[in-house]
Amino acid sequence: MYVCVVNAIYKRKTNTMRQHSKKIKQTYHPTLKVVKGYKEQQADLSHLVDTAWTFAYSSLWNCSLFSTKEIDAAKESIREFLLLSKTPRTAFLSFCQRVLLARYYLDKGNILPSVWLDRKNGNGFASTKQWYNEIKTLRESLPHYKTEIKALAEAVLEYSEEPTPQNFYYWKNYFIEKQTPGLLTLFQVYASNHLYAI
Repeated sequence: MYVCVVNAIYKRKTNTMRQHSKKIKQTYHPTLKVVKGYKEQQADLSHLVDTAWTFAYSSLWNCSLFSTKEIDAAKESIREFLLLSKTPRTAFLSFCQRVLLARYYLDKGNILPSVWLDRKNGNGFASTKQWYNEIKTLRESLPHYKTEIKALAEAVLEYSEEPTPQNFYYWKNYFIEKQTPGLLTLFQVYASNHLYAI
């Protein structure tokens, strides 16, 4: 009799488990989707982040050494900035121009890149937005106003995608012809840092 009771309990549990598992199978719906081009978008974004970091480092902190943790934190701030835009490439060009504006107007002192790039820091990169907007407004009336800083942003992006001697000489000659030795030097510093992955 004891065996019959145990068998009856076992059958009841087994039936309950089967019913429960059927309910689970019936209510489960997969939520994963395949997104075409996602891998390429992420690779392009990573390239833009790395290029933006190398440019910011070359422009603002070229004589400083930072830990991997500091560099990763700075790159994460750059990634956030680029992702806030619908077109990260356009945001990249804006980023480079704003870094140049900061180079002109600010004394960076000993500010860490992760602190300066943090979008919550009103005295860091975020403060360049107003300057950049003023330049964009002036360019509506004067299309060639400070085009050299926009050209440097484009040169950095183009050279990062195709670091050939022809590209290097083209942009070097451009900055020489425009008589902008500071931007020429900055482009050369960026190019060397990019080539040697600094």
